[in-house]
Amino acid sequence: MEPETAASALIDRLVKAGDPYAALGAYAHAGAMARSELEPVILATPRLRLIVASAPYAPPDLLDRLSRGASAPLALRLVKNPATPTTALGRLLRGGPDDRLRRYIAAHPQADAAILSRLAKDGSVEVRRTVSGNAHAPAAVIARLAAEDDAQIARNAAAAPQANAPTLRHLWNADDVWVRAEVAAHPNCPPDILAEAEAATDPLIRRKRAANPAIAEAALLNLLADPDERVRAAAVRNPAVSGDCLDEAGDPSARVRRLFARRSRLSSSLMERLTTDPDVWVRRWIARNPDLPRALLGQLAADPETEVRRSVARNPACPPDLLVALATDPQPWVRAGVALREDAPDTAIARLTGDEDRDVLGALGRNPRTPAAQLDVIARHPDKDVRRSVAFNRAAPPGVLGHLAEDPYPLNRAILAGHRGLALPLVERLLDDPEPQVRFAAATRLARALLTHDQEWSS
Repeated sequence: MEPETAASALIDRLVKAGDPYAALGAYAHAGAMARSELEPVILATPRLRLIVASAPYAPPDLLDRLSRGASAPLALRLVKNPATPTTALGRLLRGGPDDRLRRYIAAHPQADAAILSRLAKDGSVEVRRTVSGNAHAPAAVIARLAAEDDAQIARNAAAAPQANAPTLRHLWNADDVWVRAEVAAHPNCPPDILAEAEAATDPLIRRKRAANPAIAEAALLNLLADPDERVRAAAVRNPAVSGDCLDEAGDPSARVRRLFARRSRLSSSLMERLTTDPDVWVRRWIARNPDLPRALLGQLAADPETEVRRSVARNPACPPDLLVALATDPQPWVRAGVALREDAPDTAIARLTGDEDRDVLGALGRNPRTPAAQLDVIARHPDKDVRRSVAFNRAAPPGVLGHLAEDPYPLNRAILAGHRGLALPLVERLLDDPEPQVRFAAATRLARALLTHDQEWSS
């Protein structure tokens, strides 16, 4: 059957079946004519319209369609849905919604400058406060709101991404340590205010300043000597400081040392000290550092803590010989870390194929390098979570995937329906599945293959 004929047959089948879930799955990939046929199925009842209005996976243009003449309950579902498009929000706002709906619109991630500018003049202070907390609020809106004498708005405005230097300067003069702290953390904070914040007696202001990505590296390094561990931690965490400039003689705070261990491009001496740190979390983090030399990785691979050895197994720089050794680790969680590695040597994979632990089998099920015979065994495992791992394996052969099409657990079938290796006839069978989420996933996969002429058609 030609793709065009198959696509038309799919739409006809979904319309005749009257299944709103399968129709919704196909809708996003359908053309205008097909959508006009699917819409009556998807939106057949008030209950279905409420369900679609709440679904974050619903296509934006379908949500826009629902916003036309929406009832109050439907409008509430739409303004709470992060996928509702800007056009729908504007239409709902023009309808004169109540205070509650206006607050949801003011907080919505799709609200544009025009909507936020209008709501910034709203008579409700709660609505204006919500606008000030929207990350997309433009600089002019933030400046207008910052002029109000409201503590909540001031704090939100000081943290607003679009707040400009004049607005931040105005807010710095507020008698509120939280507002001043947010100003000190802002990338647009004027240099003179940053300098003033450096000498602040309140550690919150110094900590926020240390988190500012616009601060100079030299200033950050000075903050590593701050008496407050939270300030030092913020300085280490700041991406503006390069790892090769970091060094320490042994910070007394394990919290700070953990953050050192998470950084890249550390000096050799610092990495060596961190590998012998008494805090297990420090060793866990440094064990994942791809810059660790072979000797230090070998040392951590023999660490008495399971999680440290697991981190070595997940380190992209872990050499093949260590992976082979860790494949026989007494702890299954460590062996599972090796089993996930697509670059694990054949010897390591061979040692793992006889493993019976569910974590190891689940990791092998996801690994494209796992032999087909082993994947077949995993796909028949009594544990549903172990079986599901094969549905995520892009290299799983069609015969193995066929077992999962009959899996008794609905989630496994739903995930399988989106696998590129599952033959389309098997996907079509899932359109008759008793579970709505499986039918949705199957229709989505078929629509992507047939209606968009995806290369999957040849599978």
